[in-house]
Amino acid sequence: MKALRDTAEELVEVARTAGARDVVCEVIESAVQQVRFSNSEIDAVNSWSEKHANLFVAIGKRTLVSDLRDLDRGESLAKELVASATRAPEVKGYGGIGTGRFKYGSRKADQGIAKLRDAPRFVLDAISGATSAGANNVGGTMFIRHHRTAIASSGGALATDETSSMDLSVRAFSQPEASGHALCCASRLASMKARETGERAGELSMKARNPVQGDEGKLDIIAEPLLTGSLMHFTADMLSALIVEIGQSMYGKKLGKQVASKEITLVDDPLMDSISRRSFDHEGVPTRRNVLIKNGVLKSLMHNTSTGKRFKTNTTANAGPLVPTLFSVTAQPEAFHPVIEAGDWSVEEMISETKDGLYLNNTWYTRFQNYSTGDFSTIPRDAILRIKDGEIVGAVKNIRISDNMMNFWKSVDALSKNSEEVYWWDEASPPSTLPVLRARAMNITRSA
Repeated sequence: MKALRDTAEELVEVARTAGARDVVCEVIESAVQQVRFSNSEIDAVNSWSEKHANLFVAIGKRTLVSDLRDLDRGESLAKELVASATRAPEVKGYGGIGTGRFKYGSRKADQGIAKLRDAPRFVLDAISGATSAGANNVGGTMFIRHHRTAIASSGGALATDETSSMDLSVRAFSQPEASGHALCCASRLASMKARETGERAGELSMKARNPVQGDEGKLDIIAEPLLTGSLMHFTADMLSALIVEIGQSMYGKKLGKQVASKEITLVDDPLMDSISRRSFDHEGVPTRRNVLIKNGVLKSLMHNTSTGKRFKTNTTANAGPLVPTLFSVTAQPEAFHPVIEAGDWSVEEMISETKDGLYLNNTWYTRFQNYSTGDFSTIPRDAILRIKDGEIVGAVKNIRISDNMMNFWKSVDALSKNSEEVYWWDEASPPSTLPVLRARAMNITRSA
């Protein structure tokens, strides 16, 4: 780790000596293993590693950033970047980078994950679990990640971070139109429950058998974390100050106002034990737990240094990767790990107290008709179970939720006691920790 930190410091000094006022350098060393499986068999095992540096420089309001892939030429590339920055157009909204005498927390990565060399055994356990539950076709992916990062800046940042994680996605079929999807995200080797994840996917696939065309109308929905994680992808994005600033958020002019039901408290917590834990943002500012929505009231947007100055507040240590944009050199402030605080319901209680509704496993193809008002639609996938008079009575298909995202959050009246960390490609990203929830009277239409 010292070598990574030294490289980051050296590149910052080279850039400053060459004439840059603000400099941030992140040096990242990563190793990734991937196991892919389909038709209940492993069909690919891949691994790759890389080491590179993201270098940002600013001269006044003229800014540039580059991904340095050849670190043997790091010094000359840094000088070239500064020279190019002198000819770059000014970024009107640029407000500098985080500055201070920073103190960082530390937590060791699980070396059991970092040194893991028999990843396929977990996949075989997942397949076995799914087939034992009744599935006849199982597929998915597993990733094992080990990242070591160092950051240095002209604003005083100097730190290292190390993380290791595993994420397993299992999709099981019992019939061509009957599937279930389950995940397991783990930052500790002992937390990887591969067989149980497969069993869960298999059980859902069995419950989803023989689906019929779903009803249209107003129905209550009970959403698993996988589905809510997909909606959180867009909700968290809209809580970025930059997205509010450009008019693409339903949270414009909503600070201090009710934007969700009183059941909802939403925080961004990159310090908790999760697969997206990080000690600093991309400006080098130490990360912290930020309360965004408290009992349904919007308390804060997410800021980097530039948006903080434009909104006359401070950074919330949510700076995203440093890239030039129309409004600011930093990409939009971003959530690192959204969390909805759990409630006091069991899932069984939610189902038993739902007269007319749906139990939803997953969703995809979420699209917005209007970002500023939150009008959206999304297509539930995998297990879509019909609830009548407090009982699951069968499975349905070909439905769409066509509603309003603000209304969705305002309609939540129950949250489960237990939460689950979920992450699935771009659909449920960034990783988030969420309970099962119930939203009342969502508008359901046909998708086909």
